Amino acid sequence: QFWQQIDAVLTDIRYIEFTGGEPFMIDEHFDMLQGIVDRGIAHQVEIHYNTNGTQWPERGPEIWRHFKTVEVAFSIDDLGERFEYQRTNADWAVVLDTITSFQYLRDQLPNLRLQCCSTVNVFNVRYIDQLAHWIALQQFDFVYWNMMHDAWYFSIATLPDLAKAAITEHLCSADVPPQYREEFDRIIDFMNSGASTDGFIMQMKIADLDRKRNQDFEQVSPEMAALIQYEKNG
Repeated sequence: QFWQQIDAVLTDIRYIEFTGGEPFMIDEHFDMLQGIVDRGIAHQVEIHYNTNGTQWPERGPEIWRHFKTVEVAFSIDDLGERFEYQRTNADWAVVLDTITSFQYLRDQLPNLRLQCCSTVNVFNVRYIDQLAHWIALQQFDFVYWNMMHDAWYFSIATLPDLAKAAITEHLCSADVPPQYREEFDRIIDFMNSGASTDGFIMQMKIADLDRKRNQDFEQVSPEMAALIQYEKNG
C-alpha cells in the first residue's frame, strides 16, 4: 500500500532522501525510481542516500543515470576493527570495496556525488585524526562531521573531565589534514562545553553492548578504554 501511495504522487516529487535502515537492501525503492524514469521526469529529480557501505546496489547505476543528481553519503565513523566494533556484523573489507566501486562509477556518471558523514562519539573521538587522514585520501565531494547528542551517555560532551582533557591534548597536537583543522577545533569546543559526568552510565552501557555482542571495547580501542577506565569484566 505504501508503494502504491507513493506511485500516485511521483509526478510531484523533486527530491527524495533515503536514510536507514540500509536503503540498498530495499529493492522496491528501485521500482519506484524506475517509475519516475518511465514517466520521463527523472531529469528534474534529485536523490540522496545515507548508506553504511555494506551493500552494492546492482540496479542502481542503470537507473541513476537518468536523474538530475544522485548523492550517496557513506556513514563512516571509524576504520578497520574499530569500524566493525561500532557497526556489528559489518565487514570493513566489503565497505572498502563498495566505496571503490562507487568511485569508479562516479567517473561514468557525471550526476553522481559521493559524501562522507562521520558521527563523533565516545567510541571514535580518540581516533578521528586517523579517520580524517583516510577520508582525505578518498576524495569525497563533501565531508560532514556530525556530533552525537543521543544517546547522551555516548556523547563526547558527557565524558569525564580527565578524559576530555586527554582527548583535547591529543586532538590539538595531532597531525590533522589542514582542511579539517577548523572542524576539529569545533569538535573540541563541543566536547568541552558539555556537562561532564563520572562516566559510570557510559561504562555500564558499553559493558552491556560487549556482553550482548560478544565484543570487547578494551581490546579494539585500548587507548580510549584506558581514558574512561573501562574494563569489560571490571
